[in-house]
Amino acid sequence: MKTRTVVLNPLGAALLHYRRELVSVLEASGQPTEVLEFPEPSAGGGSRSKWVLRYVQALWDLRRRGRSATSFPRVVVTWPVLGYLDLLIITACLPGAWLTVHDPVPLVRSLGYGRLSRFLARRLGGRAKIIVLSEAAAAEVSRALPAATLTRLPHPILEPEVRRSRPSETVVRVLGQYKADRDLELLKAIAEEGSATHYAITGRGWPALEGWSVDDRFVPESELYDLIRSASVVLIPYRRFFQSGIAVRCLELGTPVVGPKNSSLRDLLATHEYLLADGRAEDWARAATAAIALSAEELRELSGSARARSERLWGQF
Repeated sequence: MKTRTVVLNPLGAALLHYRRELVSVLEASGQPTEVLEFPEPSAGGGSRSKWVLRYVQALWDLRRRGRSATSFPRVVVTWPVLGYLDLLIITACLPGAWLTVHDPVPLVRSLGYGRLSRFLARRLGGRAKIIVLSEAAAAEVSRALPAATLTRLPHPILEPEVRRSRPSETVVRVLGQYKADRDLELLKAIAEEGSATHYAITGRGWPALEGWSVDDRFVPESELYDLIRSASVVLIPYRRFFQSGIAVRCLELGTPVVGPKNSSLRDLLATHEYLLADGRAEDWARAATAAIALSAEELRELSGSARARSERLWGQF
């Protein structure tokens, strides 16, 4: 009998799709799964302190339930509420729970990742059990918490829906919030180098950018699907990142994606490495052209390979 897995998601709005991806992969690999989630303050209202208390209470409740059960469930927390300080909370409430650390060096200012938090996590966080989703994240966590038990697993992915009708015009998109690690100079050069009909950016905080149509706003979940489906190719133009939920969604919906060679996309696009580009605009244009030319069969192979790998490795977890 396989161990039951409880997915504890304290970001019930922001990580709803990720939670669905994770549960889909766990259940496909034969692991009985239960979900416990609630929204973050920005989505559900209430104060940050009440949200943290709700998280602590959820961990205590799982501990009590585990004591009365015939076998203790495996608990996977989808995101740190307080960064590395979560390890202190988990050590006190539910030792043995796995904490998923997506961005060990956050791309935006976040509580719980500074020197003091890391020091406290090393000294008081016990032998932490941490899941990371990329080689780069594993390297960062190993430096911060050398005594931690670290498991590297692929970003989970839904069963792909590759029923793609190609846009009548060539549309190159960038999606998601602007962060300092976005490579603006590269994007300008890509628009100059390429021959697409439209170069479009949709996401909150983006500045005006020569050669690109910029829509500076938050994109709701339902519209994000439409933007991905209507793209000929989606670019991931980061200088540094640990994983890309946008890239995974593209494969779920049958839209090709192009990103940097030295990134976590090497695993995601392992069967089609020509979709990875170096730092030159002409190489990104070359990779984008190759992506647009992918047939429906090739897209099914690419997405199916990512799904099969995710099922296999999470199934071994």
